[in-house]
Amino acid sequence: MSRIPYWNISYGILIDAFALVAVVIFVYGIQMHWKRIRQGKVRLRAKIKDLPGKIGPVFVHSLIFKGILGAKLYKKIFAGIAHGFVFWGMLVLFVGTSLVVLNVWGGVPVFTGGFNKWVMSFGLDLAGLLALIGVVFFLVRRLMPPERLVTPKARAGFLLQIGLLAVILISGFLVEGLRIAANGPDPHAFVGNVLAGWLPADALAAHQVLWWGHGLLCMAFIAAIPFSPMMHILLVPTNAALADPMPGSKMGVIDFATFDDEDAEAMPTLGCATLADFTRKRLLDYSTCLWCGRCHEVCPAASTGKPLSPKGVMLTLAERLTHGGFEDDGLIDEMTEEALFACTTCTACMEACPACINQPKTILKFRQNLVMEQSRIPELMGKAMSSLEQRAHPFFGTGSGPNEWRKDLDVPIFAKGETEYLLWIGCSATYEERAQKIARAMVRILDKAGVSYGILEESRCTGDPAKQMGNEFLFSELAQMNIEEFNELGVNKIITLCPHCYNSFSRHYPPMGGTYTLIPHAVFIEQLITQKKITPGWSSTSIAYHDPCYLGRRNRIFDEPRQLIGRVGRLVEMPNHGADSFCCGGGGGNYWAEEVGERINQRRSKEALDTGADKIATACPFCLLMITDGTKKFTEEPKAFDIAELVAEQL
Repeated sequence: MSRIPYWNISYGILIDAFALVAVVIFVYGIQMHWKRIRQGKVRLRAKIKDLPGKIGPVFVHSLIFKGILGAKLYKKIFAGIAHGFVFWGMLVLFVGTSLVVLNVWGGVPVFTGGFNKWVMSFGLDLAGLLALIGVVFFLVRRLMPPERLVTPKARAGFLLQIGLLAVILISGFLVEGLRIAANGPDPHAFVGNVLAGWLPADALAAHQVLWWGHGLLCMAFIAAIPFSPMMHILLVPTNAALADPMPGSKMGVIDFATFDDEDAEAMPTLGCATLADFTRKRLLDYSTCLWCGRCHEVCPAASTGKPLSPKGVMLTLAERLTHGGFEDDGLIDEMTEEALFACTTCTACMEACPACINQPKTILKFRQNLVMEQSRIPELMGKAMSSLEQRAHPFFGTGSGPNEWRKDLDVPIFAKGETEYLLWIGCSATYEERAQKIARAMVRILDKAGVSYGILEESRCTGDPAKQMGNEFLFSELAQMNIEEFNELGVNKIITLCPHCYNSFSRHYPPMGGTYTLIPHAVFIEQLITQKKITPGWSSTSIAYHDPCYLGRRNRIFDEPRQLIGRVGRLVEMPNHGADSFCCGGGGGNYWAEEVGERINQRRSKEALDTGADKIATACPFCLLMITDGTKKFTEEPKAFDIAELVAEQL
């Protein structure tokens, strides 16, 4: 028979009035979120013309794939599928309910013909069943949660909302089953037809009670969304739409010229100490956070017993934002200086986050305040910072001079108008004995290929360690000195040995006036081989490749180093590789740190050694230094090498 809306229900039209009340409460709740978020500072962006895929402030690709389709959720396949079932199932049910309203109020013929069979009957039953399967998955997981959901704290409210959703779905199916039991089979309503066979045909009173109960619970669920964790169904797409899709943490640079404004009422804050210091986008991050713990699970600091939990930082800020702690200046002390400086800036948390939250930027903003406003920094990092200020490199106590790495080598000096490439050696390959072999190997490769290159007579650090430790002023000072020298020499193309240098040159120098053609040494060597300018030999040596965070995750350079390894040996992948690589532990200034708990470099070194590979390759001097040290716990045999060393050995 044809389906009749509000069958067996008196005054069913009242449910629409309740729906209006629910919508009003829903809108009010959204306004409360916006009221909190808009307290943040307006984010100022450099205007980029003709940026593809961007409409106004919205990044369309990120909105669709990360925000709506939830692409990152599927890294955990079962949870991702369950999310998909619930989201799309409930969306289809919402559309179906809206069609019923259109039928009641406008006479839209949705209960006739094939549309009724395949959409209103089969489609809605399938959507409800899939949503119920997803809800059951989440109920079980909340009752038996993995560690990441409860460490350092579980979010209250999810279980209640999931339970309510389960009751809504089950009651909806029971209402349908009782209707079909009384009126006969409904074409293609496969769930309702099965239930109808188990239910009495004359239970009209039960049908009425369940109908009203189902409808009122639906209204209550909708009204409660902005006041519960379910608000993420709106916040996540919004956050994804506004999140810069460039991989890694986008720190930008501070314009210190604003500090010279004599007409300003107050000096700008260096870094952030309170929620009031953050932008609206950061406050949106904290509101959006699901407390799912995926960031905590992959964080190298958290997983090796350090006091840092990126989830802990986010939930602390979210609670303060919700409960009126906007001007609270005790945030840093609550999270602790030790925790904030334990971050290696590897951005594994950002990679794992399904809500497009930038956890490292928040942590680094707190660091900036600690270092530049409060002069608080761990002792060894402080010594590295002092060395940067006095000697333009962070390697205090080094026994190497600036020219020792090129002893017995005829290395050309960059000549204005004559040299094509500046070979940027970087501070680690200059002052650390083990890393000096990278520079020597690269010189040998470039000489063999006949490349026009040169180095600076007197090099200095890019300033990256200062920036990652929180001293933006020192970074700016060093960067400006480099930019001035590059401009004076007419430098256009730069080969980098260090991904940290590459990251600084490519991301932080352009806003300061330094724009260059940049190429990491691993990529350049691969190009030389492709162009047949060098031809290394191949051996059956098995080589495990460690992706440097600043080359891989932050700059998406994964393929060229692997192709290069395949040319000189047999590539072996570690369990954590590519975008999911595990940090060496040296980033964020933690090369100069006293670690508590398990050493990150030892964890990573063991993972590499457990592959059974003959050698461990990387494409970053800091990674090389950390892994060289890490392997010493397990073997006395030299195992770690830079890609340039492996290629030079085979020439």
